[in-house]
Amino acid sequence: MNYINNYRQMRLILIYDLPTIDEIDRKIYNKFHNQLKKNGFYMLQYSVYIKVLSNDSSFTQIHNKLQKIVPKKGSVIAFKLTEKQFQSMLYLRGEQNLYETIVGGNELVIFKGDEDD
Repeated sequence: MNYINNYRQMRLILIYDLPTIDEIDRKIYNKFHNQLKKNGFYMLQYSVYIKVLSNDSSFTQIHNKLQKIVPKKGSVIAFKLTEKQFQSMLYLRGEQNLYETIVGGNELVIFKGDEDD
């Protein structure tokens, strides 16, 4: 079952390059950046954000949200990969970030406190 799920579950990868020349540009950049995090994206690298999606309909939902928040200036590119394709990603230099190590492809992770509490 999990084998099939790795092909249904997907990742949305968002790559962006926005201007930050003046204060207004920086404000727009920060607003976009914060909205990405609010919508469940996490940083893979600077200006490269990822969101775990359970299926194609959740891709459609987040795509519609992104259309509303994408700034007018700059470049924003989104593409989707199956979880299986994402797992085959090669790190040519550097390592998997801590978030990716802990969360991986899970949409929900429950962190438990000390058992003594």
